[in-house]
Amino acid sequence: MKTQKKSNYFLSGVKAFLAVVLVLFVAVSCDDENDSSTPQQTVLEIAVSNSSFDVLEAAAVKAGTGVTNVLSGSTLITVFAPTDDAFVAYLGVANEAAAITAVNGLSSSEAADLLTFHVIAGSEIEAADIADGTTAVTTARASNNKAFVTKSASGVTINNARVTTADVDASNGVIHIIDAVLTPPAGDVIAVATSDVNAPSFGILAAALTKANLITTLQGSGPFTVFAPTDDAFLATLRSVYGDPDLTEAEAINVINGLTDSSTPLSLTSLTQILLYHVVPASGYSINLTNNQILTTAKADAPKTVTVGVSSSVTVDGSASDPSTVVSANISSTNGVIHVIDKVLLP
Repeated sequence: MKTQKKSNYFLSGVKAFLAVVLVLFVAVSCDDENDSSTPQQTVLEIAVSNSSFDVLEAAAVKAGTGVTNVLSGSTLITVFAPTDDAFVAYLGVANEAAAITAVNGLSSSEAADLLTFHVIAGSEIEAADIADGTTAVTTARASNNKAFVTKSASGVTINNARVTTADVDASNGVIHIIDAVLTPPAGDVIAVATSDVNAPSFGILAAALTKANLITTLQGSGPFTVFAPTDDAFLATLRSVYGDPDLTEAEAINVINGLTDSSTPLSLTSLTQILLYHVVPASGYSINLTNNQILTTAKADAPKTVTVGVSSSVTVDGSASDPSTVVSANISSTNGVIHVIDKVLLP
């Protein structure tokens, strides 16, 4: 009789234990099914459902299935997604509706070219995975596809856009929301400076870089920040150096082409060091420049630093010259960035 009672108690205990296990299993299973941390939407679905990405959505549709399939596919991607306000500013229009109209006016290839520069295909890069400092990344754009991600104490930037919200999870990757549209580059620093758009402003600079044998250097992997003096800036300096207020651009180029190491008052060696004084071997988009920041240039010997001033405008101050003002900033290239300045920096 006692043995029968013990057996009943044991069976009752086992049944109770199994019941608890079953309840816990059901609870966990239900929780997994409703786990909000598991992303259920693709990048494209998130863009469609978020009112901050209406222009981005319009651009994706305009770009066609080649882009929408990437944004909604199964391959992992990282997307730096500009907001509607970012597109409005980039397109120079009054409002979101005008931005959508402008995007719809692009060709499919133009829209695809723009959007793919905001996508890194094949990997999911969360903010914690980004290394401190500046890292070159390869975007999904067909060519000229390098961009530069910078992580510092103040946050993460890509080229001249700041990540305002990081790590928005999607089923096929991650989205980082940015406050500016990324401008796809035309090529490396030299290609950008000599492009049809910029060449008219940089004739003397191009001649000087060629004479100083720096073209190949600035076609390297970089990154470089180039403070590029305009032709007017070079003319002002060369007129002062040679005491000729009527020196023309063509004459200035002839003077540069004739320089030797023993030329006076300007030698080829001096020209080379002056040019390197305008090159910083690092990526320096204006979003990452601060007031009184000291930058070390590629010049061989001291003085080799310049000082940045940031207020209503950005200035760069050389050791033996007046501060130069940045008149056009953040011209992207595949190996760095160009800031156009109105005075030559003298060491």
